[in-house]
Amino acid sequence: MKTQYGKIETMSKGNIQKIRSMIEDSLFVIMEDHGLKFELGNGSYDSDSVKFNGFRISLADSLNPEEKALESVISTHKYAEHLVTLDKSKIGTERGQQFQLVGYKTRARKRPFVIQDVKTGQRFVTTEQSVLRMFGEDK
Repeated sequence: MKTQYGKIETMSKGNIQKIRSMIEDSLFVIMEDHGLKFELGNGSYDSDSVKFNGFRISLADSLNPEEKALESVISTHKYAEHLVTLDKSKIGTERGQQFQLVGYKTRARKRPFVIQDVKTGQRFVTTEQSVLRMFGEDK
């Protein structure tokens, strides 16, 4: 059976991207039919093989790890008296652009919060100070 990708004879960055596309194209339909979604992590390769890390299958309506971490941070801020409460439903404004609070990167120290431009959907990482200014509420 011939495919749109052609025969792969060596491992290269371009071929790894083709392999990723093959996996995503094939599994997407199967997972969607069963109410699931999947994420495929980074790949490392040598001359004749590739290994993808971080293969995750989850329920179609479940939160991704960044969204789960954000929920945890919001909960912590809500119940700690000395912390400002965060409101992720709020639209924050910075330099004329509108943003939503969409995630938290647990391993990032300087810019752990993920915000998304309302118009373009582009995601950015930012500091806690920015998030408190844009999405903080008084108790």
